[in-house]
Amino acid sequence: MNIGEVIKFKRKKRNMTQVELAEVLKVTPQAVSRWEMGISYPDIAIIPLISEALRVTADELLGLMPMEPSSVGHEPRENHDPVLNQSQADSIFDYVPVPITGENRKVLIVDDSDFMRMMLEDILTHHGHTVLQAKGGQECLDLLQNETVDVCVLDIGMPGMDGMEVLQRIKKGQPGLKVVMLSALSQESNVRQALQLGADAFVVKPFGAECLVERVG
Repeated sequence: MNIGEVIKFKRKKRNMTQVELAEVLKVTPQAVSRWEMGISYPDIAIIPLISEALRVTADELLGLMPMEPSSVGHEPRENHDPVLNQSQADSIFDYVPVPITGENRKVLIVDDSDFMRMMLEDILTHHGHTVLQAKGGQECLDLLQNETVDVCVLDIGMPGMDGMEVLQRIKKGQPGLKVVMLSALSQESNVRQALQLGADAFVVKPFGAECLVERVG
């Protein structure tokens, strides 16, 4: 679900009207309606207020929660493939923090979430970068045929062609292009696979703006 669908689902679950939610958030009912219809998105600054009002985590709102495997026919994975935090992912990549140069880079964001692309664009343009967007793997590859970019910020969990396949194809065609994986699917196997396929860094969702900007370079 996108953020508007989550807001609508959680609002109804709490038996709140759009007017009641709007009053709590100090926005107009029309704004809530537009979010739920996917016409617009709430400002990033209001996410904590929405989380509190609807008793939902920010991760759930932003679609950052990894999908849980079905309990039917599957054994619990427990620690067989641990989910890594940012420091652990950095250690696999031997990442060494470097000062942010402030140099303008052309960055391609690839994520199937409209809200996530908007948030990433806000962060990167605020730091002086030029941003292009792609909603999925094939759109990313098609765009790279016609555009020259410095960095690709790539999600893993996308419908159709997932981020790992996109990464593999990018590195086959443009081995010098810097690729930063950005995903909540930070199981150790995914992080190591990204490294093996040629990714230059791995940013774990949820993330801080500085963490992303540092790795974009």
